[in-house]
Amino acid sequence: MNNVLLVEDEIIIAGGVEGAFRDKGIEVLAAHSSGEALRRLEAEPRSFLVLVTDINLGSGADGFFVAARARALNPEIHVVYITGRRENVETAEDNAQIWLKPFDADDLAHKVNDLLRSERSLRDLNGATQRAAGR
Repeated sequence: MNNVLLVEDEIIIAGGVEGAFRDKGIEVLAAHSSGEALRRLEAEPRSFLVLVTDINLGSGADGFFVAARARALNPEIHVVYITGRRENVETAEDNAQIWLKPFDADDLAHKVNDLLRSERSLRDLNGATQRAAGR
């Protein structure tokens, strides 16, 4: 299982973020276009706990569309947006997690690691509750 789907069309940025994630032990799969990301999400909708997506992805769908599709396929997925355009912050949904470029990839990896830990803790708690209830 890949814990994180990273969607970034700028190869240099994708490589830096992917490297920072791997350095923190985060299993990550990188997609370099919205089309590639959507194919991955369709094929394995429950494989990703966190989606980290650029908002502006060149041609094709934008990161908002990718996030909406990811949530439709897996309502429990956490979404973190990355963008170099301040105006994207204003068009994002309320309470969206947005990282403005340039950002420190290690800081983003730390945040994503926190999301993964909280998600795993919640799943462990739910599993223990279900076992205790005899389900």
